[in-house]
Formats: sequence, structure tokens, C-alpha cells
Amino acid sequence: MNESTPRRTGALGRVTGAIYWFVLVELCFLLAASPGLVGILLLERDASNLPLYALCLVPLGPAFSAAMSAIAARSDELSVWPRFWRSYARNVVDVLWVWVPALVAATVLGTTVAFAGSAGIQTFFVVVAVVLLVVLAVWASHALVIASFFSFRARDVARLALYYVAARPLVSLGALSYLVLAAALVAFTSDWVLALTAVFFAAVAVVNARPLDRDLRARFVSAQ
Repeated sequence: MNESTPRRTGALGRVTGAIYWFVLVELCFLLAASPGLVGILLLERDASNLPLYALCLVPLGPAFSAAMSAIAARSDELSVWPRFWRSYARNVVDVLWVWVPALVAATVLGTTVAFAGSAGIQTFFVVVAVVLLVVLAVWASHALVIASFFSFRARDVARLALYYVAARPLVSLGALSYLVLAAALVAFTSDWVLALTAVFFAAVAVVNARPLDRDLRARFVSAQ
């Protein structure tokens, strides 16, 4: 009995520590992303607001990047706050270099799809736009991971992310899966449900990207 008590206590401590870590990372994410989240809350769900939605999403990229970095660095030390903000400050510029162009491209493609009927755009071009949107979403997820954990130039991040879309199909499929789940949450619930579960998506993104991370370190970092 006496020997099993420390193990239970230790396990309980690890569980509560993990819960504390995830809750605090979520709070940090909400604070970092708050300018965009407030804007999204005020916007009406209409295709004409796509450019404004894209503008509101700008703060979410660096915030999500910092959440991934904080989760990847999780340890028994409960120093979540400084870890998150150090990661945010370190990655914000690199992340924005890939995140903003992705939002601009997504806005153009999304507008093409949304107003295809009224603009008389042929079905072929609509299908192409949808396919490009899917590829862009997966590319952006890879680019966020690479920019969060590596210090490459923006164009190198873009090239590597595009390379891994095809080079690691299971990672790309995993990214597409959680992106579809995120879109479904927004469609069937609300934007805030997705915002309040962002830490879980960040954790899934970190786990899903591990094969990409290992391959990138072995092929492009160790060789330098």
C-alpha cells in the first residue's frame, strides 16, 4: 500500500500539471489572438466579409505558432507563461511572412468560389479554386510548423512546406483531417468553440508533424 501511494500521487501530479499547462496555453492563445477574435465576433457570416475575416485571422497565426511551441516544450516545470511569450516574440515575424500571403491567397480563392455563380465563373475554374484552397490549407499548416520550430528564410519555409505536402502524405492527410474538423466546428457551432479548443488543435498539429520534423532535421538541418 505504501509503495503504490507515491505512484498514484505522481500520476495525479502529472495529470493535473498537464491540465494546468494546457489551460494556461489556451488562455495565452486567447490573449494573443484577442484582437482578431473580437473582430470575428463582430462580423456577420457573409461571403462579402471574407477580406475582413482574413484581416482578423492575422493575429491567430503567431498565436497558434506560440501555442504549438509551448506545447512541444512542455515539461514538469509549470512555467507556461514565459515559454509562450518567448516563443511568440521569437516566431512572430517568421510566421507572419508565410501566414499573411496564405491569407491573401485564401481570400482570393474563397471569393472566387463564393461569387462564382453571380460572376459567371465556369465550374472548371471553381473546382480548380477549391483544390487550390485545400492544397493551400495543408501548405499553410506545414509552413506554420516549420516557421515555429526552425529558423529558415521565408522563401525556404515556403519551399519546404510545399515539398512536404507531397513528400509526407500521411502528415498532409493528418493536417487536412484536423483542418476539416476545425471547419466543421465553425460551421455547426460557432467561431468561439474553435477558439476555446485551439490548444487541442495545436497539440494535434505538433504530434501530427513529428515525422516531418524528424525528416527535416535529418535532411536539412544536420547536413548544414
